[in-house]
Amino acid sequence: MNQPIAMTFQRTPRPSNAFMPLDPARTQFSHGPNSHPASPARVAVLHHGHVDNHHALRAQLQDRGYPFQTHSDGELIAHLIDAIHPGNPLQAVHRALALLQGQSTFAVQFHDQPQRLITAQSGTAQTPSQVIDLRA
Repeated sequence: MNQPIAMTFQRTPRPSNAFMPLDPARTQFSHGPNSHPASPARVAVLHHGHVDNHHALRAQLQDRGYPFQTHSDGELIAHLIDAIHPGNPLQAVHRALALLQGQSTFAVQFHDQPQRLITAQSGTAQTPSQVIDLRA
């Protein structure tokens, strides 16, 4: 039985300097371009929804050296955020959300700011896109 998406965003107490994925079974990672999967993850994403333009985005990211281990949209979003991360995590999530087509809700955690959680939801005709920045 799947838990409602709101349940997966609950955070458990942990040391503030630890980088622990939100839900290890469903979290996708980006280790950076031309990296080995055993290298430390730079971005972790927990995703629910679908990305309609995933083929075009995946091809662009592969051209930039991002290796894909799965065909999941969550891994695509993790690589996309890592690729456009300008040093400002909130801006990276906003920019990635603007590039995604389809309906998605996701939570993002950055290796260099493990105490911070950014959630995002793509907009529809009835609701605008939303990005929420949560800090411990």
